[in-house]
Amino acid sequence: MKTALHATRLRSAFRPARSSPRLHVSCAGSLVAHFPMSPAISAAQEAPPVVGIIDSDPLARAALKTLLQPVGVDVASFDTAESYLLSGSSRSLACLIVDLLLPGMSGLELLRRLRSNGNDVPVILLADESDVPTAVAAMREGATDFIEKPYVNVAILKQVQKLIRGQSGGVMPA
Repeated sequence: MKTALHATRLRSAFRPARSSPRLHVSCAGSLVAHFPMSPAISAAQEAPPVVGIIDSDPLARAALKTLLQPVGVDVASFDTAESYLLSGSSRSLACLIVDLLLPGMSGLELLRRLRSNGNDVPVILLADESDVPTAVAAMREGATDFIEKPYVNVAILKQVQKLIRGQSGGVMPA
């Protein structure tokens, strides 16, 4: 009975909802148990890796920050691509999670600018509604991943941990 109840809670926690980023945060604790940072990785680093989040929605930024902090990363959040570029922190980040539709410079334009300046920070693009040509353009410009909203926490956690661990491909073991 206990296992069935746990499975029901997990299924409901992973059911995407467009209207509430809080649902994405609700299962962060249980995800950390399934995707903990490796002690060898954490001990080898002097400071925790920093993940940049660029999203104009403060609730989405807060949800991603809450999701990522328990797995041993610091988060730097920005509301626009321009504020990120002005911060000067582009070289010190382990990866960037960027919303495709931002006020001013879009996520895709930011990616192009980073790559043209020789910055190879891994970029995960998030998109509310996208089409195949946009996803293809993002990957051609050098995006590490392209995840549609409503995203699933597991997809973001796996990708961020893979990037932090320096894995070049394949599925990360649980």
